[in-house]
Parts: sequence; structure tokens; C-alpha cells
Amino acid sequence: MRDQAQGLRNLVKKVNSFNKQSEDLNVSSRVITIASGKGGVGKTNLTVNLAIALKKLGINILIIDADLGLSNVEVLLGTSPKYTVKDVLDGKKEIMSIIEEGPFGVKFISGGSGMVDLANLDEERLFRIIESAETINKYFDIVLIDTGAGISKNVMEFVMMSDEVIVITTPEPTSITDAYAIIKAIVTRDFDHKINILVNRAQNKNEADEIFYKLNGVIKRFLQREVEYIGYIEENGIVSKSVIKQVPFMISYEKSSISKQVEDIAKKLVQNKDVSEKDMPKGFARFIENIIKKFKEQ
Repeated sequence: MRDQAQGLRNLVKKVNSFNKQSEDLNVSSRVITIASGKGGVGKTNLTVNLAIALKKLGINILIIDADLGLSNVEVLLGTSPKYTVKDVLDGKKEIMSIIEEGPFGVKFISGGSGMVDLANLDEERLFRIIESAETINKYFDIVLIDTGAGISKNVMEFVMMSDEVIVITTPEPTSITDAYAIIKAIVTRDFDHKINILVNRAQNKNEADEIFYKLNGVIKRFLQREVEYIGYIEENGIVSKSVIKQVPFMISYEKSSISKQVEDIAKKLVQNKDVSEKDMPKGFARFIENIIKKFKEQ
């Protein structure tokens, strides 16, 4: 009983400390959507390993699996969530109780069909999910949204309401074409926040750099838009081995070259503190409110 009471006091102390720090800094969760023009480019694998790299930097991370077709986050983390966002909407669970913990303390939520249900909320459930989103704001510095591939309405709404987006491409010509297509869709919808490009499965740095510069040149010429090169990850058999083990390579092969490359990407995300007013994080609560509004308009 004494251990349990002490554990509760420690938890309360930790939560109060975090809340005070958040209030002092006047911060909100930074919502980053990770997207791709086509499937099979390693989007979910990158999301999971990037989350671990950010966690190692001391960032409180939450992954939300918003892929309405395939929930691969839980597979890569080697866990099986019992509850989803739908359980929160139905009043069965509080938001913090459906958060699962994966390797290295990375937290994640399975969106499931609950993400679609955002379009059909009554007043009580609307209040419940927005209140839940405010709770997320207090506990997490960055929320990574893992979407489905392509430019469906659901994917684009998640992207458009984010503070920034990471678009993943590979060296394959079809992947590059599809990456341009989703960036075009984002730009034509007047997304005025940062668009990051990440090249996955490159043979080396030179190949990755060349792909970015070519893609960036086309974007500048036809879309008149600046994008950021956030980094690359090389082709490496370690990735498939880690998937089979269901242990992210940031843990099973933490000293590998690709783990170092993911660490570099994580550092770029957190080191960019000089942001304009329009790029200041709006927070997860505002993200949810805007998603609900958009879904209801459809």
C-alpha cells in the first residue's frame, strides 16, 4: 500500500511539474503529419523510429495512427491496443487510458474508425473529444500523425490542419511523381506551413540530394513554393530484419547508419526554434476542432 501511495504521489508531482512548465513556456503540442503520395515507401516505419529518436532527445511524443485502412503502427511496435478513439467518443474510456506504450516509452493511440466518426458527433461527444485533445496538449510536445497514403479527402484534411508535414519519397520514379502530386494537392489548398521532404531508401547521400534538388526545382517552377529538405535514410537490410522482429531499428540497431540518419532528422525538427507567427504550433485541440469542422462540411 505504501509503494502504491508513493507511486501516486510521484505521478502527481511529475504531472504538476510538467503542467507548470507548459504554462510557463506557453506551449502547445506541435502536430506533424507524415504523408506520402503512394504506399510502400516506409512511412509508418519512419514515423515509429522518428518518434523513438525524438523521445531520446527528451521530447514527449505521441503517435496517432490515423491510417483508416491499415493500422501498422501497432504491428511495428509489437503491441496490440485494446481501445481506440471510438471508445473515447462513446464515453467508455478517457483519452489517457487508451494511450498505449511501445518501446523506449513511446506513446501511441489507435485512431480506428473513431477518426471517421468525428464527422458525426453530437454535442456531448463533441465536448468530450475536444476536452480530450486539451489533455493531449498538456502532456505531449509533439504529436505525429501517421496517415494513409495518397490524396484522399481524409488524408488531406489531416495534412491541412497540421502545423507542418513531412512528405516521404523514394528514388523510384513513380514515388517521386506521386510525392509531387501530394505536394501539389497541399499547395493548391493554400497550406501555408512548412512542407518537409524526406528521401527514403536512397543508395547514398548523393542520390538523396539529387532527388531532392530535382523535386524541389519542379516545385519551385510550377508551384512557386519553397520546401525543406529534412534528410534521407539509406537502403538497408536492417529495416526488414527489424520489421520481422517487431522491434524498431532505432532500438535493435541503435548504432547503425540509418539510426544515425533518423537521429539527424529528429534534431532538425527540434532545433528549428526560429519560426514565424504562422508556423507557431496551434496545438492538438485546435487540430481536432478544425478536423471536425472540415469533416462536417463534407
